[in-house]
Amino acid sequence: MAAKDELGRTGEQLAVDFLRAAGMGILSRNWRCDAGEIDIVARDGRVLVVVEVKTRSGRSHGTALESVTQEKLLRLRSLAGRWLAVQHEWFDSIRVDVIALERFAGDFSIRHERGLV
Repeated sequence: MAAKDELGRTGEQLAVDFLRAAGMGILSRNWRCDAGEIDIVARDGRVLVVVEVKTRSGRSHGTALESVTQEKLLRLRSLAGRWLAVQHEWFDSIRVDVIALERFAGDFSIRHERGLV
């Protein structure tokens, strides 16, 4: 497996662990449809949360959070509707979050930004 792919998988697992520790339930990982992919679908009480996970090993191309565009956030919101269309659950609202992970000297920093759209 390529180092970049391994970094991404590690970041997604750390994000799942972080969300669970915060009391959120994980409903799906790497959910795909013809319009795109949601890294993590979670429940925060009665709120459906779609989470984009970005992991970086340096800042040569900007921070992990900076790499998530407004266009990507809007696409995630649309994907949340697609996910809901094939489920049998109801939520009071939908939230789009980003978990940005950066690895420095082997350790990861985690930044969780809630409700970006």
